[in-house]
Amino acid sequence: MPMRCPVCDGALVETLVRDLGGVTSDLVWQLHAGRCPEHGWFQTEVISRPPREIFPVNKPFGAARRMIVDGVEVFSFSTAWNDLPAAEQRRRVDPFEARYWQTRR
Repeated sequence: MPMRCPVCDGALVETLVRDLGGVTSDLVWQLHAGRCPEHGWFQTEVISRPPREIFPVNKPFGAARRMIVDGVEVFSFSTAWNDLPAAEQRRRVDPFEARYWQTRR
């Protein structure tokens, strides 16, 4: 799983990937989650494209949780995929390519 802790870029433990079913016949919908030993649980959804955001959560499939990072309240972390121009986002890419999952710091 390419997701890393969006706060410290550390490897996640207790990772899981769950298929949530098809949105349409050719789109795969998955939930990716993992726990950073220092910063807690994070999750995102992948629907045939890299995720736009990674969310801090209280547990996998749970509610989003509030975090304070460097004195700023954070409810989600935007990914590099979210910053690409729309034309580039329309191209077919490998949704699990790690560079698209990197978060803004």
